[in-house]
Amino acid sequence: MEYALDRFEAEAQRAITSAGVVSEVLVELVQPKPNIPADLAFPTFRAAKELGLPPPQVAQRLAAEVRLSGGLIEAVAAAGPFLNFVLAPGRFAATVISEVEQHGDAYGTDDRGGGQTVMVEYSSPNVAKRMHVGHIRTTIIGQALFNILSALGYHTISDNHLGDWGKQFGVLLLAIEREGRPEGEGEAAVARMEALYADYSRRADEDPATDAAARAWSLRLEQGDGRARELWQWCVQQTMGYITPLYDRLGVRFDTVHGESFFEDKMGPIIGKALELGVAFYSQGKGIPQDDGPPEDEDGMPVEHPASSGAGMAVAVDLPGLPTFLLQRSDGGTLYLTRDVATVAFRVHAYHPLKIIYVVDARQSLHFRQVFALSRALGLAESTELTHISFGVVMDQHGQPLSTRKGNMVYLQGLLDEAAARARAKIEERNPDLPEEEKVRVAELIGVGAVIYNDLYQDPQRNITLDWERMLTFEGNSAPYIQYMHARCRSILRTGAEEGLDVAAALADGDASLLTHPSEMTAVKQIARLPLAVREAAARYAPFVIAEWCYDMARAHAAFYRDCPVLKAETPDLRAARLRLVAATAQVLKNGLALLSIQAPERM
Repeated sequence: MEYALDRFEAEAQRAITSAGVVSEVLVELVQPKPNIPADLAFPTFRAAKELGLPPPQVAQRLAAEVRLSGGLIEAVAAAGPFLNFVLAPGRFAATVISEVEQHGDAYGTDDRGGGQTVMVEYSSPNVAKRMHVGHIRTTIIGQALFNILSALGYHTISDNHLGDWGKQFGVLLLAIEREGRPEGEGEAAVARMEALYADYSRRADEDPATDAAARAWSLRLEQGDGRARELWQWCVQQTMGYITPLYDRLGVRFDTVHGESFFEDKMGPIIGKALELGVAFYSQGKGIPQDDGPPEDEDGMPVEHPASSGAGMAVAVDLPGLPTFLLQRSDGGTLYLTRDVATVAFRVHAYHPLKIIYVVDARQSLHFRQVFALSRALGLAESTELTHISFGVVMDQHGQPLSTRKGNMVYLQGLLDEAAARARAKIEERNPDLPEEEKVRVAELIGVGAVIYNDLYQDPQRNITLDWERMLTFEGNSAPYIQYMHARCRSILRTGAEEGLDVAAALADGDASLLTHPSEMTAVKQIARLPLAVREAAARYAPFVIAEWCYDMARAHAAFYRDCPVLKAETPDLRAARLRLVAATAQVLKNGLALLSIQAPERM
């Protein structure tokens, strides 16, 4: 899809090549530095070397030869070794505003993905454990990447790869069989299951008999024992009933929810193929890491205990540049890594994806290096790109990592409830006259939006901090500030209609080419950058690019609102043009926030 800035660049390319001085292959346009009064620049260094001339001379010659055709370029000028292009303010503003009005909610989307399939795996909580802030990062980052890749035209499939299999269920099923099923539902039931698991996990560490009993339940589960399957299914159902409302609050959705158990019958062929190709070998398993799965919480405690060597033989893998790892325990049980490789095989066969993207914290980097390397060694992903998007940890306001053992862990349901409550208090301060029902709804949108934005506004590799004041401020780089600017735009349009102005006629017939004030142009140019931001965010797997765009757009609107009266503009025609800019700004702020799964309230 071609937008205004794409056409501007294409016009500049044609203007340079049509001058007949420089070959097309030597033309590479760049963004000028912020202090340069230009919108696009052609550095002439390569062309000058090819022509055997000084770069400033080439730039001056081009400036003299270039002919403009009344498009989006207003002026061309040489500045040392650069040929600079300047946008025609009125024509550009009219083009951009018309594009926003034409595309509406789809403004900023593209067709560059060409319908190619991309899978994104995110969230992936462990069954029978509460979701805490350690889980929120994968969930929020993953959903934003899904949104962005979909907007770029990919056929994007989201998958929630539930941790519903493995040795930890041996521990939990043993506990439930001995202690009974926890009463209640929702978070309370899951919290009780979590406590049971923690208690019996400690017992298994200390008592070989308890450990052996837990392993027996794990094998019963894998072997299809009726009682084990019944208890396990109950745990899954309780967990899904708990996490689904949380996903709804966060605007998170999944196309597939394939727990690890789904791959129960798909691991044998993987192990067999690894042995057949000589990639894997039988081993006693001693000294080889055998933990099954990612850490269960921010403390880094393993989900599973190391398997004993047992009477049988383990299946191990030794690949160049990686430590030796297991595919199968000596007691016949499978591991998290085995299931992940089987998952790759299934996804490639079922969906034929161009890419599979895993949004998992940085502590799992080695695990994914092993999964990807083994998948390639088995020929499972020859035409599929496997990518791990890692991220840092969540810190409290004092800069300490959140930890269950330290007693400062924050669980997701409580976090969202607290955010909504704090947002409600802000609304009471700023707009106490809002109807009660709207206060509740807007507080939820602001609170949840603040949590999401706090995760996405910076590079995911960095740690994030739960700082309520910063998250919920209506000033600076925060979701409430951006949401407020959207609400302000909508308020201007409502106020105009309440004062008797024909806002609908202004939006239909206003002449956007009148928008030539510097603050108007800054806002228009920022609107025009949204499609570029979507492309960059997809290419870099970086939702923070969209967050930055949203913040810059909100700031540009604030400056425009300060410098350019809208309802009291100097002339009716200018008022109509500015109303169109306000409406376009509201639309693109809504679109940008939606890419981050943040809603834009009409009032705040």
